[in-house]
Amino acid sequence: MKHGTATGPDNISVELIKALEDFGIGKVTHLLNEIYDTGQIPTDLSKSIFIALPKKPGATECELHRTISLMSHITKILLRIIMLRIRNKIKPEIAEEQCGFVEDKGTSNAIYILRTLIERALEVQKDVYLCFIDYTKAFDRVRHDEIITQLKQLNIDGKDLRIIKTMYWEQTAAMRIENKTSTFQDIKRGVRQGCVLSPDLFSLYSEIINRNLENHPGIKVGGQNINNLRYADDTVLITENKEDLQKLLNIVEEESRKKGLELNSKKTEVMVISRKQESPKCDIFINKVKLKQTEKFKYLGTIISNDGKINREISARTAQAKINFQKMKTILTNKHISIETRKRALQCY
Repeated sequence: MKHGTATGPDNISVELIKALEDFGIGKVTHLLNEIYDTGQIPTDLSKSIFIALPKKPGATECELHRTISLMSHITKILLRIIMLRIRNKIKPEIAEEQCGFVEDKGTSNAIYILRTLIERALEVQKDVYLCFIDYTKAFDRVRHDEIITQLKQLNIDGKDLRIIKTMYWEQTAAMRIENKTSTFQDIKRGVRQGCVLSPDLFSLYSEIINRNLENHPGIKVGGQNINNLRYADDTVLITENKEDLQKLLNIVEEESRKKGLELNSKKTEVMVISRKQESPKCDIFINKVKLKQTEKFKYLGTIISNDGKINREISARTAQAKINFQKMKTILTNKHISIETRKRALQCY
């Protein structure tokens, strides 16, 4: 655990835990073993503080904020142990298309695969039809009972399962805004952003939704059919025509609804990547609501354009580099500051 991390409701810091000598560490170990053996979690360890962080400066609307959960560092230690115990059973269930929260994978993998698919398709004069799916508060809508059911099906150890079940069934949380904290309330659904278990639990939960896409057409590369790419809940559907794209979206919408997840028709967008002078029209619907067809989309931080080129991405990166340089110009051009110090300042970007 990193120093300086915010404390949970018990106000016990990482530094304090790391400063414990053998006697103190022994007490913590005894507590965790007792919790594991009995399945009973002290009330203070099942509490969380929710803090809303703006997704962009000056955000005032609720949907423009991301909620994170601050919990006891003692709880984090316990949940990390559980995570290491159950991960080997969850990992085989996660498809290759999922790049989020997967060891040795990241946003760069998803971006590289998508760009490669686009390039290969355009090389053989094929259009690429994409649907960038946006979920409404996906992490907050996960049903606890269904998570437990899926874990049971994987034959997770009974004690591990009991800890997870108790942690989710008995958890309470309060909202903190500035220096004011609300009363604690029961939490009936959702995985906590900030909890070490959440990435694995959400990946497992969402895997069922996309499993029904396996036998449907997408783009073939090297004999492999790829019709979707995912980074956590960021999902892009990929096909060679409009009809297949609508079929995939219908499946995802139906399976998501069964799991309590809702597609955001206002933010879900479609794109046709083509070398034709005029991009083909693509009328795609969610529950009779027509989705926006866009010429460019920011996917995992990179700009995807409907001409398949990266000119817009290069221009955006260049412009951002200029902005960052201007912010640091007084330092980087100051001859009274050593070259070594200026180089270290530059590395911050």
